[in-house]
Amino acid sequence: IRCLHEWNIIEQHIDINSKLTCLEIGSHEGQSAMYFIKNILINPLSKLICVDPFYKSSWSRTDATVINYEDIFNLNISNNDKNKQINKYIGTNKEFYNSDLFKNTMIDIVYIDDNHTYESTTLNINNIYPKLSKGGIMIFDDYDGDYCDPNDKNAGHHWTDPVKKAVDEFITDDNVDIIFKEYQIILKKK
Repeated sequence: IRCLHEWNIIEQHIDINSKLTCLEIGSHEGQSAMYFIKNILINPLSKLICVDPFYKSSWSRTDATVINYEDIFNLNISNNDKNKQINKYIGTNKEFYNSDLFKNTMIDIVYIDDNHTYESTTLNINNIYPKLSKGGIMIFDDYDGDYCDPNDKNAGHHWTDPVKKAVDEFITDDNVDIIFKEYQIILKKK
């Protein structure tokens, strides 16, 4: 996870002491979830919804003794005193957007790090932006491949270019302010 050190900018744009709802699309091992729960969602009434299908990775063997990403996620969220603030939703973003949990939730912060396709990024934007509170924060991971490897300008562009295209098409002068822009982009809803 890149740019976690840059997420401190969020405190300049949203009151982290207030009751917040944070949505994470693509949780993987739960590292970003732990950052949110320990550093941003400090109000005990704040909540974090983590959405991931937790597919078995091609990197995982089928051997039952091998730990997979969901196991690592579960371990990470269990090792804190705020795990009751976390709601894990197992499924795709599309399935989540059809759920009652999503339909009944307003969002203050969203972190999007899913499958990096143009279609999925557009689906995320179209569903989340209307549910994002005024002044809410949208963070897109894997936005600009130029920051992947300074020695290889083509490294990473195969997964960042679709995200960048969808996000850039979404941004207008009257819908969001860009508050950070490198490998990740952080937007604030006007």
